[in-house]
Amino acid sequence: MTYKNYTVYDDADFFEKYNEKRSKGNSPNELIEQPIMDELIGDVSEKNILDLGCGDGRYGIELLNRGARHYHGVEGSKKMLSLAIDNLLNLNATLDLGDIEKIEFRKDEYDLVVSRLVLHYIEDIERLMIKIEASLKLDGEFVFSVEHPIITSCYESYHKKTKRGNWIVDNYFETGERINVWIEKEVLKYHKTIEDYWRIIKKSKLNVVEIRESKPDESRFENMEEYERRNRVPLFMMFKLRKK
Repeated sequence: MTYKNYTVYDDADFFEKYNEKRSKGNSPNELIEQPIMDELIGDVSEKNILDLGCGDGRYGIELLNRGARHYHGVEGSKKMLSLAIDNLLNLNATLDLGDIEKIEFRKDEYDLVVSRLVLHYIEDIERLMIKIEASLKLDGEFVFSVEHPIITSCYESYHKKTKRGNWIVDNYFETGERINVWIEKEVLKYHKTIEDYWRIIKKSKLNVVEIRESKPDESRFENMEEYERRNRVPLFMMFKLRKK
């Protein structure tokens, strides 16, 4: 069975193993992706924030603790949303169950829209980008991360189930569906080139402020062998966009 986007998180076996893995706190998400996202997002004081694919909501807690005025999380997985509801209980947050491709956002509502490692599950992000642009206030920002196109084009080496020393990039310019066997489940993702992301962003009329390719920070790693391995290839790509 191949799972599309958030549906894999409602598989009981995957849900348990995924949360066990993330609870260790030493994944590339924590060591590389989130620190860079935090830098790009910057000061959130008094900001109204929309999080697309909010997962368990723990990032919402951090944003609120950093001074955000209100946090609105949207999540497609019932199991993940249940965790988010528990985690954000009694905080200034709104949580909705819904598919971010289908749900409509309020116009001119948000100072910041954030999405972490979600858009590579979506085939047509052009329409979503236009909706995000409309939901932002003037000078509002959209900060998002995706798996780096190098990664989505080299799942072959990932599926060997050994600690990768080499990343085999193949069929890079053939964009579209890619199957990633992740935590023993087949998950459908969509490979796009860097050029594809750039073209989609330009159509949305959002201005590119910064692009990051997830160079790791040595100071965050206790294991230098792991740092050297993560320094060989970019795992993630991040964009900071602004509405003008």
